[in-house]
Amino acid sequence: MLCRHVHLLCFAIALGAASAQQPKGLLPPEELSESEAQLILKEQKPKGHVEAAFRVSDARLSSALQHARASRYPEASQDLDFYTGLVTYVDRYTRGLPGERRKERGQCLKLIEQRLFKQSATLNAVARELPYDYRGAGERAVETAKQVRLRALDDLLGDGSMFKETDGAQGGH
Repeated sequence: MLCRHVHLLCFAIALGAASAQQPKGLLPPEELSESEAQLILKEQKPKGHVEAAFRVSDARLSSALQHARASRYPEASQDLDFYTGLVTYVDRYTRGLPGERRKERGQCLKLIEQRLFKQSATLNAVARELPYDYRGAGERAVETAKQVRLRALDDLLGDGSMFKETDGAQGGH
């Protein structure tokens, strides 16, 4: 596992993903296959990087649905955990972009919101297919996607203050 981390770090540095223009020290989830991680890391522009991560997340989500429908619940749960890690990664990556890349950050936030909206029906279908013992992975994935999408909308439509949680309730202006 350590060898894989070293390899991914070297790959990221070689491609410039760790340059001053990108979030520093942020790597895709370690659970991904090497080819999936390289697919994401080879994209140097923020929007392309986020799109590549969503291509991988689409594949993991489709795989989770196929596994759930075939009653292979441990595999479906694992794919959902990978999906959740990718959604979290994309959010952290976008929020870690330097201030001088504000326009690209906005493009990434818009892409995040659109892709999570598009994936929501499949994600909910997977969560419904899982039996009680595996439902936790589905609930975590749905909740994470909702939170990330809401934060992206909040940053796009306002200054990050439109949807703030106060006393456990959400409200708008």
